[in-house]
Amino acid sequence: MVLNEEQQLLRDTIAAFLDEHAPIEALRALRDTPNSPAWGTELWQQLCELGAPAAAMPEEHGGLGFGWLGFGALLAETGRRLSATPLLSSIAAAGSLIHRCGSHEQSSHWLPQLASGEVTATVALQEGRHFHPTPKQCTAVQGTISGSKTLVMDASQANYLLVSVALENTEIGIAMVASDAPGVTINEQQLFDGRKYATVTFDQVTPDIWLEGDVVKGFGRAMDEATLALCAEMMGGARETLDRTVAYLNEREQFGVKIGSFQALQHRCAQAYCQLELAESTLLAALTAIDRGADDIADVTCRTKALVGDCYDHITNEAVQLHGGMGVTDEMDIGLFLKRARVCQQLFGTSDYHRQRFASLRGF
Repeated sequence: MVLNEEQQLLRDTIAAFLDEHAPIEALRALRDTPNSPAWGTELWQQLCELGAPAAAMPEEHGGLGFGWLGFGALLAETGRRLSATPLLSSIAAAGSLIHRCGSHEQSSHWLPQLASGEVTATVALQEGRHFHPTPKQCTAVQGTISGSKTLVMDASQANYLLVSVALENTEIGIAMVASDAPGVTINEQQLFDGRKYATVTFDQVTPDIWLEGDVVKGFGRAMDEATLALCAEMMGGARETLDRTVAYLNEREQFGVKIGSFQALQHRCAQAYCQLELAESTLLAALTAIDRGADDIADVTCRTKALVGDCYDHITNEAVQLHGGMGVTDEMDIGLFLKRARVCQQLFGTSDYHRQRFASLRGF
């Protein structure tokens, strides 16, 4: 569970780059600018040149082969800065679906394009207000798909949408649809974390392709990989939030002393730190399990998302309170982490969803 020298070098390079080009101020600029894109095109191209999207991709498909552990370290850096990039939507989610559910020929064609940034994609999975991976409303009839998907990340800027569809034989199909195809309507909205999401409606849309691999087996594995990638970003945000809070406690004075010297506040920080270390250890073990090809990825994903989700929620709540409530105001960055934590809780299933899923996997 320790990064090798190459993984550390890439992580440090990306961290330095994000400090200069994609700090929290960049997210504020995207959020506050009318009709702004989901991410900066120039920023994305520079990240591609540095090799960030290719980190988790297999070498046979144009990737660097650094594995999910190395890629998770990069996502943690974006989480520390709340950087808006398509690493989660296009690489972790869409890339995993193509790799796990597509044929070898489809993977060989599309994954190098995703890794180079030539093409971007996102996944359209959720139907309704709550996450459930099995499609019901979005169906395929005579080769065309109809229905709607909600909470689709970066849909307005992605070139392609990977859509989960209920087929006539009750199985799941994954259709790849151009975002500007006839019959596709994208209603974009900006949630309070400053990121762009959309409700996407399909009206008798003819897909560009159907993924032709073992979709039934690969779909769950791909979703688990995307979920763990999200957890890596969340852990970066949680650690940054705690670091900022401890720094604030060591600077703020009350009654003539630093408030960080108050034992009650020290206890709260210590509890948050222990929760953070437990969640991060669970995440690192899960990412390592993917790289080793373990069979119990579903189990470890449920444990990880539940722990990381609870951890990020708890630390951001504590951060706001320990800042005396002013942390929730927009002038401070702490409130932005709290908002991001709330949205991440909904993506790919809440902590409660994964506890219930874990119980089902264990036969309860």
